[in-house]
Amino acid sequence: MSNVIKYLQDTVGLSGLIKDVSDMDLKKLPLYLSHAYHYSVFEVDRHSFLLAEDNSSTPKTASQLKKQSKAISQYTKLSVVFVLYNPSAQVRRKMVQDRINFIVPESQIYLPELLISLKEMNNKLHLFSEQLTPSAQLLLLYHLQVEHIDDFSFKEIAEKLNYSAKTITKVAAELKAKNLCEIAGAKEKQFVFEVGRKQLWQMSEPQMQLPIIKSYYTNLKVHPALCKSGDMALAHYTFLSDTEKREYAVYKAAFEELKKSDYWDYLDDVDGDMRVEVWKYDPRLLSNNGYIDTLSLYLCYREDTNERVQAEIKELINKKIW
Repeated sequence: MSNVIKYLQDTVGLSGLIKDVSDMDLKKLPLYLSHAYHYSVFEVDRHSFLLAEDNSSTPKTASQLKKQSKAISQYTKLSVVFVLYNPSAQVRRKMVQDRINFIVPESQIYLPELLISLKEMNNKLHLFSEQLTPSAQLLLLYHLQVEHIDDFSFKEIAEKLNYSAKTITKVAAELKAKNLCEIAGAKEKQFVFEVGRKQLWQMSEPQMQLPIIKSYYTNLKVHPALCKSGDMALAHYTFLSDTEKREYAVYKAAFEELKKSDYWDYLDDVDGDMRVEVWKYDPRLLSNNGYIDTLSLYLCYREDTNERVQAEIKELINKKIW
C-alpha cells in the first residue's frame, strides 16, 4: 500500500495516514470478503477510506465490485476505495458510471467523494474535476441531440461549436480521462463513442453542471442571441402550464456584447419584466425552434423541489428518442 500512497501524493497531492485494519473490524466481514482483499485505512482531509487491494488473480466484473463495495461499506461503515491492477477499459468505465472509488496504480485515480478524476495518457498526467467543463458538456450535448460528432474531425467540430482546435483537443483529453470516449486517428483525430447516445447520457449526466452562471431581470426586449428558457421552455416541452414568466438564455460572450452596447435599459437582480440567464455555453448551438434543448432544460430543473416538475422532466427524458 505504500506505493499507492506515494502515487496519490505525487499525482494529486493527497497526503494522509495509513493504518492497519483491526482484527475486530475484519471479523465483521463475511469470509468471502475478508479474504478477497488486503485492507488498510487511509485517513486524508478529515475523510477515512478503506483501501481494498485486490488479492485475486481473476479479474472482477464491475457488477461484482459494485455489490462488494456496498457490502463492505455496510459492515465497516467506511467508504471503500478499490486498488486494482489492469482492469479492463469496460470495467473502469462502468465503475465511473456507478461512482465507485478506485485506484489503478500508475494509471488512474477516481475518487468522486473528493472530486478527483485522473487518468494517465501517454505518460502525461491529466487532472480534471469531477464536473465536466462547459466546453466538454456542450460537445456531449451536441453529440447527443444535434448530430454525431464522431463523424467529424477535431477541426470540423471546432468550427461547428465555435471553439478553437486547442479547446477541442483539451475536451478530448478530458472525456477520455473520464472514460466517456476514445480517440482514433493520427493526423486527423476523431472521437469514438463505444456506447449509444442513451447510455452515454446516463454515464455523463451525473458529471454535468447547471449551465446558468447568473440571472438578471430587465425590461422585456428580445434578441436573436436569446433562446426561450425556464418555465417557457418547460411549458413548451411538457404538460405543465405556462406561468407567463418571460425567461431567456444567452451565452456569456453574447451577453457581454449586449451589455456593452446598453441594449437593455437596466439589469436588476430581483425585479424586471423578463429574466435573462447568462449561460456557460451557447444555447443557440443546441436550440430547437427558439427554445433551449431538452437536456439542458433537465439540468436546469434537476434540483427543483416541485414534485410535479420532477415528474415531468423525468418523463421528458424517458420519452426521448435517442
